[in-house]
Amino acid sequence: MNARDQVLQREVLRFTSSLSESSEAFADSKNLLDKLCQRNGLICKLTAYPPGRSLRMLQDNESAGEMPRFEEFQQMAPAAIRVPTPLGQLSFSVLTHDKNLIVKSLNDLIKHKVFYVRGNAAIAAHKEMEHLIPVASEHDCAYMVLRKHGDACIMTKSLALKIMENSQQAADSYLLQDLFFKPVYLYLSPRHKFLLELFDQSLKQLRPEEKIAQ
Repeated sequence: MNARDQVLQREVLRFTSSLSESSEAFADSKNLLDKLCQRNGLICKLTAYPPGRSLRMLQDNESAGEMPRFEEFQQMAPAAIRVPTPLGQLSFSVLTHDKNLIVKSLNDLIKHKVFYVRGNAAIAAHKEMEHLIPVASEHDCAYMVLRKHGDACIMTKSLALKIMENSQQAADSYLLQDLFFKPVYLYLSPRHKFLLELFDQSLKQLRPEEKIAQ
């Protein structure tokens, strides 16, 4: 029996995501994973976990894979196998409370106290940032800025917009600025490396509108 047949005999392939389960990006990721698995005769489930736990599950082969993650994720999980074709892209924004703080790139924040969600390798990789502080969630990130405990918060744009919509003080307290777009990928655990070619070929066949675009 080959590796694929062994997988097909199991009930569910479990994938993890460090995104908030309430975010549109998580919903897009779940829909995309369902398409990839259906195309290959697999039954898959995507579950949200805190970044640290999802990383450990991948490294310990407790999950089949992690999505969506940026290319910097490889630095945190060297043993993980990246499916080469991107899942799509995520856009990042910066929330500030100072309307005089204009941010065109991360260089504009080097001297400032900046919060980000723990486990986000795309942000943590910027060692040039002097005061980069990890917090537990996007809501904590926004709260720290709202309470003026720091100058800025970096998070995905879709969730930042949702937080602003739900905050009565946001209109007066926040300024949302686009920061950058980055491609995101599916990473497989070492035990599930045999899924690499299947998923890569399926991703190449999908139309752009079927992929993640946040």
